[in-house]
Amino acid sequence: MSKIIFDVPALLEEDLVPATKACEYFPGKKRSRASVERYFRKGIRGTVLESVLICGKRYTSLEAIDRFIRGQLHVEAERASPKRATMSAREIEAAARRFGLPEMQGVEDFNN
Repeated sequence: MSKIIFDVPALLEEDLVPATKACEYFPGKKRSRASVERYFRKGIRGTVLESVLICGKRYTSLEAIDRFIRGQLHVEAERASPKRATMSAREIEAAARRFGLPEMQGVEDFNN
């Protein structure tokens, strides 16, 4: 099992919440404590919820929850984005014809 390293001193300077209460700070559907524990250990799609163990109790921070959620949004956006961001000159010309636009000059330079 690989160890996940966080910037613990920075996490300690944030607004800490006990792991048992962290499920209350997620937007939308309430998360179970087991789900939050899983987020600490395994994460979701490569994003792990940062936490720190203090005197035998696990804590996270409101900022860490925000980073975790934003990380999930970033992963979802990447999965939804097209594989290829550029269009060939032929594809641009065909799209222009479909929308009734005048013929475009110098389309070859568009992607360069």
